[in-house]
Amino acid sequence: MSKEKYELCLRITSDALDKLQVIKDTELARAYLEFANNYFDDAKHFAEKGEYDNALEAIAYAHGFIDAGVLAGLFRINGYHLEAIK
Repeated sequence: MSKEKYELCLRITSDALDKLQVIKDTELARAYLEFANNYFDDAKHFAEKGEYDNALEAIAYAHGFIDAGVLAGLFRINGYHLEAIK
């Protein structure tokens, strides 16, 4: 995987986390957000070590938890592509 691909995914996920609003404060919502943030931090850690394959994998997991929270109606991100599916 390329460093450029990782950096693009990092920006997209960072933007989603910045705009994310918790609309149902449940244990599941808190867990999803915690997992998303932890994987986001893991991605940055791997990238600092030059491990871009691992970094990209971690950022994909982070974004997956964001997507799951949006689809489950736990999170809202104005203008987010999955908002239309719900």
